[in-house]
This record gives sequence, structure tokens and C-alpha cells, in this order.
Amino acid sequence: MADNKHLPVVQTDLDEGELSCSPKIYVSNEEAALLAEMRHLREQSLELKKELGSANAERRSILESEIDEMRTKWKGLADQREKAFVRKMIMLGHLPPTHPFQ
Repeated sequence: MADNKHLPVVQTDLDEGELSCSPKIYVSNEEAALLAEMRHLREQSLELKKELGSANAERRSILESEIDEMRTKWKGLADQREKAFVRKMIMLGHLPPTHPFQ
């Protein structure tokens, strides 16, 4: 049951001559929006981490709490992204409508 909690891994090292349905993955609009928000959050956190190195003790405390908030938000976005992926797979008929991770 633990295997259903993460997105599948896609093999990207296919030979060009090898036939396959499609080695590409298409994301839904919902997934794309969540991924864009996650990228933006990551960029913000990298900026804060750079600033953290030269910050005084008071500013360091503020930055660390902001980074912790970003981690929490990231986890929520990751959960939403996985649920969006499962919804997409259900709509495409690849998963049953009663999938446990819905």
C-alpha cells in the first residue's frame, strides 16, 4: 500500500530505436499550476537561504521561521500535486475511480 503514495518513476534512458507508446509525460493544467507555484516557492527559499549566511541573530531567526513556513507550504503543494496526478489518471482511465489516494 505504501507504493501508492508517490508518483511513478518514468524510465528516461530508452534507446531511440526502441519502440514505446510515449516516453513523455503530459501534465494537467492543475499540475502545471502547482508545479509553477512550487518552483516560485523554491526560488524564494533559495534567496532566503543565501541571505541567511550573512544575517545577524535576530534576522536569522526571522529567516529560519520563514523557511520553515515555506517547507510546510511545499509539503502541502506536493500533496496537492500527487492528488492532481491521481485525479488525472482516474480521468484517463489508468486508475480505478475508487483509488485510495484520491
